[in-house]
Amino acid sequence: MLQKRMKELRQQRGLTQNEPASVLHTSREAYSMYENGKRQLSCQGLAQLAQFYGVTTDYMLGLSDDPEGAPKLTAEEEKLLDHFRGCDQRGKRTVLQTSIQQEKESNS
Repeated sequence: MLQKRMKELRQQRGLTQNEPASVLHTSREAYSMYENGKRQLSCQGLAQLAQFYGVTTDYMLGLSDDPEGAPKLTAEEEKLLDHFRGCDQRGKRTVLQTSIQQEKESNS
């Protein structure tokens, strides 16, 4: 999947193999081998290409179909999550039940 995504991302942006090759500090020929599966990309190379294309490494590896990954949490969401994680099982059930009840009431 990595080779396929590398080629797709490059072609979607109208780039030749020279541009991503320069990001990896390698030749066009070596980059071509990465795209054709004849050479294995290092973890560092994967991270560099993901950053270059503005996608996640999970997307490049085919572990996700969302190039941008999960949305970032707001400060309020992080605070709520931290609080929830600090609760015992009873507290977590209470938070979830309250949330579900509130959602039902707002949809009525």
